Amino acid sequence: MPIQCFWLEPTDRQKRYLRRYNGNLKCTGPMSYHDAMTFVDESREVMGEVHGSRCWVDDGKTAADFKGHPLWPTHCVCGYEFQENDEWQLFGSHIYRRVTGEETTLRDAPEGAMWDATWFHDHPGWCGPDGRSILCKVPTNHDWHIDGPCSNCTRPNEPHKCWVRHGEPPNLTVDKNGDTCAAGAGSILTRTWHGFLRNGELITA
Repeated sequence: MPIQCFWLEPTDRQKRYLRRYNGNLKCTGPMSYHDAMTFVDESREVMGEVHGSRCWVDDGKTAADFKGHPLWPTHCVCGYEFQENDEWQLFGSHIYRRVTGEETTLRDAPEGAMWDATWFHDHPGWCGPDGRSILCKVPTNHDWHIDGPCSNCTRPNEPHKCWVRHGEPPNLTVDKNGDTCAAGAGSILTRTWHGFLRNGELITA
């Protein structure tokens, strides 16, 4: 069944989570390491510059501002109990809105979601002719950087597009019709899915 794509526009808000993790110990849960986080609040966040790079800028709070908060996770899903020296993080996830009014973070966006990764605008080679750097959520929960390089590019040091997009998002078609390399046939191949983007629909190969 084709998956209809849809466009996401950024809001001026983010969801924030209290996160504990230990990246050095193996875990039997969904992550390869011990990790857990709990939603704590929403805050304002806008696109700005930090040290010359564009990124989302918030109120500047850190994990230290939430010291002693009751919502800090105590255990990983596997049962591991977090220790004092494990990482404490205030984790932010920007909120986006569909034309239907529904809101989501990129982390929770369903397959078919498409957005402009504005933080890549400082890398001209990762942007299309319209200046946007478009990503698309494809099965299964993989973010495809349409305007970025592919892993098997045959022209890594030459200006070109590994995937050539046509149309206006979200009604895009991606193929090899343009200044491109010899990699693939315009499809996207992940560890779990292989398909094409045609006329705004993700189609399994």
